[in-house]
Amino acid sequence: MSFFGFLIKKRFYIHLGLSIILTVILFFIVLQFIKIYSNHGDTYVLPDFSGKTLAEIKNDRYDQLYEFIVIDSIFDTHNPKGSVVIQNPPAGSVVKQYRKVYVTLVAYSTEKVEMPDLIDLSLRQAVNSLRSKGLVVNQLQYVEDFAGNAILEQLYDGEVIEEGSIIEKGSGIDLVVGLGQGHYAPIPFLVGLKLTDAIDAINKASFNVGNVYFLDGEDPEHDRVYRQRPAWDVSGQLFKGNTMNISLRSDLDFDFDALIQELKPDTMYFSDTTKIIKPEF
Repeated sequence: MSFFGFLIKKRFYIHLGLSIILTVILFFIVLQFIKIYSNHGDTYVLPDFSGKTLAEIKNDRYDQLYEFIVIDSIFDTHNPKGSVVIQNPPAGSVVKQYRKVYVTLVAYSTEKVEMPDLIDLSLRQAVNSLRSKGLVVNQLQYVEDFAGNAILEQLYDGEVIEEGSIIEKGSGIDLVVGLGQGHYAPIPFLVGLKLTDAIDAINKASFNVGNVYFLDGEDPEHDRVYRQRPAWDVSGQLFKGNTMNISLRSDLDFDFDALIQELKPDTMYFSDTTKIIKPEF
């Protein structure tokens, strides 16, 4: 091999080596860029944002870690307006920085419903009709009238409200009810009932709801009536329109089956006497 050929061969290997080194360096630089751009290995456990507004989330600087996208809003009377009720991915998910978090918020406006026509319905029918519309009984007002337990007037904010009027869902309606010949009604047994069912039972029994006490904190899913005042009595009666107070406890912490068996006598027992119970305040 000539000396010139040797130099050419040597230069070839030098260029080849330099090319390989430059390729490795370039690959390493690109790899580092990708790692930085995608925050490779930088992961976070997604918190539970339920009950927080977007403003609160921003104040906690979570918007610097994740991108929040509102996909829907719903009507909800149990949570603050504008607060998160659903998130995806769910809380506890391991995600990278800047992950899109899709949230559903409580609507800022209140859902509207039509007022039903309750006139001449029985009290029980009226309570059911209101509940089906998402409305509640605010107060029962009994007046002397031969049509016992029939609805004579329906009021909203102290004014007569006509059928078809548009009002906010969850609004309370006052009902003017006829006394009929009987001014007293049996006291319902409420122990063990959930709050909404207890309120319905009180109203349908011709009474108003008084004070409501949550002894273990408020939990609609597990709260049940633990105590009622006036207390239930198999022969006890109360003047229509009087109030009943209830206290609630969680069924996670209390044995309601045992309490019901203790308080309520054999259903086959009947009394020949009637007790007029004075309300306890």
